[in-house]
Amino acid sequence: MNVNLVFMGGFTYPSGMAGTRRVQNVINGLKQFPDVSTRVILQRQSSEHNSLSGVHEGTPYETIMGDVLRARMLIALPVLHRRTVAALKRAFQPGRLNVIYFYGPLFLESIAPLKYARRLGYNIVFDVVEDFSLAGEVSHTFYHNLRGNLLYRFSSQIGNFSSGIVAISSYLAARCAELTQGKVPVHYMPISVDMDCFPEKPFRMDSSVSLFYAGSFGKKDGLPVLLDAFDLLAERYRNICLVLTGRGDRESMKEFFDRVELSPHKERIEYKGYLDDKAYYSLLNTIDIPCMTRVDLAFAHAGFPFKLGEYLATGRPVIASRVSDIDNFLVNKENAMLVEAGSSTEICQAVEFLFSNQEAAAAIGEGGRNVARSFFDYKRQGKALLNFLEGI
Repeated sequence: MNVNLVFMGGFTYPSGMAGTRRVQNVINGLKQFPDVSTRVILQRQSSEHNSLSGVHEGTPYETIMGDVLRARMLIALPVLHRRTVAALKRAFQPGRLNVIYFYGPLFLESIAPLKYARRLGYNIVFDVVEDFSLAGEVSHTFYHNLRGNLLYRFSSQIGNFSSGIVAISSYLAARCAELTQGKVPVHYMPISVDMDCFPEKPFRMDSSVSLFYAGSFGKKDGLPVLLDAFDLLAERYRNICLVLTGRGDRESMKEFFDRVELSPHKERIEYKGYLDDKAYYSLLNTIDIPCMTRVDLAFAHAGFPFKLGEYLATGRPVIASRVSDIDNFLVNKENAMLVEAGSSTEICQAVEFLFSNQEAAAAIGEGGRNVARSFFDYKRQGKALLNFLEGI
């Protein structure tokens, strides 16, 4: 079946965080098949890290209005709607299965264009990666709490729009089935990874050992827990350092930097800032122990940490907090070091085990890479996803 896929939603393109990587892996997984074409249409994104239109790895993309400031959003909404509708009309291809793949929560500015798209003949598939009914657990401010409530209210209506739903965790798959009363088919697709970004090479710890974290710097991510663990380890091991990359909102980053300043070992903590894909993968392939930390909150358990797939693919021994579906794929001391969410003590114990058992550490890293290849490789996921899309 000829499939015309248009990607929309809450991500930046072509460079960005976990959402961007998930969408890019979906695109690459589906582009393996000759009868599939792909296009990205974003309603808004900043030009700070991306050009607003172009072609990335063969996929054309466009941004409808660039970075519309919050204060001007309601004023600009009618224009944004008209331009989005025009872009969707141009992208529609009669005689093919036309699908809008919408990543993330439903936004106010997307509702009217998606209603038009359904009338035009698009099938709409939502990729659900978070439960915004739980977002209050990680809200810092009144604005974040209000935004989370609005996203939940809008996203609870996806059953009225969708021909299918893709869910990143088994919890979210069940939640979506409940939300739509079983009337919309749900496809479980966990985290994904591009194995080609991670050349296979033997693992060994040199004289200097790096712990590593990458991703968002929000409340669910447990950076204070990781920093507490590092301070304890740095007291015992002078050869250990902590390397971090990523970004968060202004308040989260302030809390992070304030916490780093309190560390008696802050000279061994290196924050690399936000890195583009090339620099990020280059760095990730040089570190020793990736740490996928989370806190013990329902919001953290609902999703599935995207970076975990990339960490496992490195072939390094990964320390991962037990959240979401992780125990369905990983076994402690076999293919990862699993720790309780929010426990700095268990992170310390995991690092010390790896230090003391380097042969076991190498075997754990190899086991983790095998898990990434078997379950998270986007090429393997692509065929199952295509079958699901054709079935809707």
